[in-house]
Amino acid sequence: MLYYLLVLFHVVVCVALIFFILIQSNKGMGLSGAFGAMGAGDSVFGSSGGMNILIKITIALCLVFTVTTMALTMIPPPTQSGGIIDQEFSNRPQSTSDFVNQTQAAGGSTPPPADAAPADEGANQASQ
Repeated sequence: MLYYLLVLFHVVVCVALIFFILIQSNKGMGLSGAFGAMGAGDSVFGSSGGMNILIKITIALCLVFTVTTMALTMIPPPTQSGGIIDQEFSNRPQSTSDFVNQTQAAGGSTPPPADAAPADEGANQASQ
């Protein structure tokens, strides 16, 4: 249960992080502005001196994202007892040889399927 709550919290943090990154205004020309192209008057870190609330929230969300990512790698997911498909496959023999071995151990022979024709009949009909 803890694992699923942590995954849900991690997804909420991811969505919030995407939102707060996209809502921030562009302060310059990006990486090209840092090297002097098209914005030589701006400094590397932008023209504003302090951090506004959006940047602080983004940094906090980045830290929470990192912590939840590390926690998800350390907490093992819960083991499942199996669903309907797993239960269906557990009732069947694993392979054809296992089925043949089980039938031979019971002392019986395996009858051919009702709709399958023997190979010799097909050869006899083709020759006629």
